[in-house]
Amino acid sequence: MKQVNRFWKELAAVSMFLLIGISSLNAQPARQFNRNNCKANLSDEQKVQMREVRIEHANATKDLRNELNELKAHQKTLITADKPNKSEVYANIDKMTAVKKQLMQDRLNMRLEVQSFLTDDQKVMMANRPFGKQGMQHGKRGKMGKGRGMHQGNCDGSGQFLKRGNQQRGDGSGQFSERGKQQRGDGSGAGWRQNNKPQNCANKNALNLSDAQQEQMKNLRVSHLQATKSLRDEAEVIRLKQKQNRISENPDKGQLMANVNRLSEIQNKLAKQKFDHQLEVRKILDKDQLTIFLSRPAMHKGFGRAHCRF
Repeated sequence: MKQVNRFWKELAAVSMFLLIGISSLNAQPARQFNRNNCKANLSDEQKVQMREVRIEHANATKDLRNELNELKAHQKTLITADKPNKSEVYANIDKMTAVKKQLMQDRLNMRLEVQSFLTDDQKVMMANRPFGKQGMQHGKRGKMGKGRGMHQGNCDGSGQFLKRGNQQRGDGSGQFSERGKQQRGDGSGAGWRQNNKPQNCANKNALNLSDAQQEQMKNLRVSHLQATKSLRDEAEVIRLKQKQNRISENPDKGQLMANVNRLSEIQNKLAKQKFDHQLEVRKILDKDQLTIFLSRPAMHKGFGRAHCRF
């Protein structure tokens, strides 16, 4: 009898856990959208306008996003060939750049349309919130650990802040910092962030590189970072100016579009330099090492993690 009662108690506990989990998953999109709207104190009319603009933008850019995904897949095929054709890779990079540029222009137009029905204070709030910086996104790779994660919460300030990795919790009411990186809580309530985990270089010699190879890798990486530093710095400055211009009282659309064009040019150059860098890396590896290197996801998302894990 005790065993039967224990069974039913355990079954009830498991069922409750599953129900809570399912409810939480179903509620996540709504909470994210509502939290971001509440932070900017949007009126009901503004919420409707914003939703309509976003839906229109998503529909208008669907084909471009699909095209970009196809070009990325083709790029993977090109760069993992035994003997990559540099002209074909460059041509595909140019195509991806053109599509990305169009997407950036469309996104800028959407943001300007949204800002047309916002107050000055709301513009600042929207520009500084995570959703205003491309929404939920996992920390980008290949940027020295920088990036943003997902976080969501309730407008009334209830809930908790969860940082995946060490499972630390906080109330979302201030600043949370960790060694080598600081993150600002939004003070608005519950939040769950999936942040960039610290670079784990414990497997940096997973390819069994010799000491000489490791030294060559290090020199190539340093050389590449130095060669691209000016472009990366320029891009960062342009992004800051872009943000300031966009939230100003009278945004200069001509300058905003000019900045988009320049950012597109920089991205194109960086992508080509990255490929050239990868060609130099390939020369250092033997056949087996190269096979493993080309199969690694980091190979296609940024040289940072790939190098770290050698």
